Amino acid sequence: MGHSYQVMDPEKRHLFAVKGDVGQNLRANMLGGLVRQATGSSYGARIAERSTNMTYSLVDAQGTVIGSFAKQGGANTSMFTLTDLTGRPWVTVTLDRSAFGGIKATAVYPDGRPMMETHGNLMRHDFLIKDPNGGELAKVHEAWAAVRDTYNIDIVGNIDPLYPLSFAILIDYEKVK
Repeated sequence: MGHSYQVMDPEKRHLFAVKGDVGQNLRANMLGGLVRQATGSSYGARIAERSTNMTYSLVDAQGTVIGSFAKQGGANTSMFTLTDLTGRPWVTVTLDRSAFGGIKATAVYPDGRPMMETHGNLMRHDFLIKDPNGGELAKVHEAWAAVRDTYNIDIVGNIDPLYPLSFAILIDYEKVK
């Protein structure tokens, strides 16, 4: 119940997890269901679900909570802030949607300096995460056939792996809404 992401290394060792709250997901789904019933619109329901604010826990391999993601939802723009346990921000990701599945996601450091970005179409199974100068930081590939959504992320640039991994998780979450 609730969105949960397990992050593993190539040898399938657990690195960390991002765990959603079941109650938050149920509220978002109920809100979407009410909009769908009232309007008959799947699009309107998706907008309602996306507009729900949520919080996710970042949990290390030993089960210790090491931070959280706070999502401020919007119809076409969502903002995620990754913070440590004291509430100090690590990174903020803004995710903008456009017509026909287009997406642009931008991450900035707490002082506002650009960190990384990607853009493209959510229907594609491959995308690049780039630094502010256009250099590749990570290559992301979503498996075409898997029991659960499975992503391979190759870190190719000089960056803490937590950031591109988290970036890919946020994009995946927004893809399903």
